[in-house]
Amino acid sequence: MDTPLLIFLHGPGQSPPAWQDVVGAINPDQRMVAPWLKGLKPNDTAGFNMDAAVEAIADVMETNGAQKADLVGYSLGGLVAIRMASKYPTKVDHLVLISTPVVPSAALLSRQRAVVKITPSFMFKGVGKTKILEALDALSVADIGADLSSVTAPALVISASEDQTGRVNAQSLAKQINAMEYQLPGADPHLLATHPKLLAQYIADFCGGILEPQQTPPQS
Repeated sequence: MDTPLLIFLHGPGQSPPAWQDVVGAINPDQRMVAPWLKGLKPNDTAGFNMDAAVEAIADVMETNGAQKADLVGYSLGGLVAIRMASKYPTKVDHLVLISTPVVPSAALLSRQRAVVKITPSFMFKGVGKTKILEALDALSVADIGADLSSVTAPALVISASEDQTGRVNAQSLAKQINAMEYQLPGADPHLLATHPKLLAQYIADFCGGILEPQQTPPQS
């Protein structure tokens, strides 16, 4: 049986290269792809839409000749992965959800929008400010409640140990989809930047030992 395609889904304000350090720590023989979330690529004419993003992932799988995929999502990418696992349960082998909010709070999204608006456009490498604002708006209306009850794939939820809001979200999410939960040290939820090698180890161990043996992840 073919090994599932490993698909990395970025968050708002990011582009596929955000996964570079994580991907670089994984066995290169593993089939991997980090696509743009549909609607967030700078030249996408349409805004972000959750269901359109899911269908684009299905197209990526078809293009790569993959019957199954392991989905790794950060933030908004995690929400897209959940919707994908709900809509296409036979296509998703494993879910790894990193700093993924169950229901983003209006206050948090408002603060994030405010920060984006006052940040110079050149700071958003590869991602236009308008696209980021569209993604945050999409988060505000994302309703994954019904999706959670339909997720059957084994799942792993990862958060930062000192990020109180993130931990509460992770605990709630893990409970609702019967997932394993791990925490990585620190308060910064941007774990792709702070702990790429540990993330790679978690992903590899959970999805089937696709990483060459290195260190054992710390137990939380």
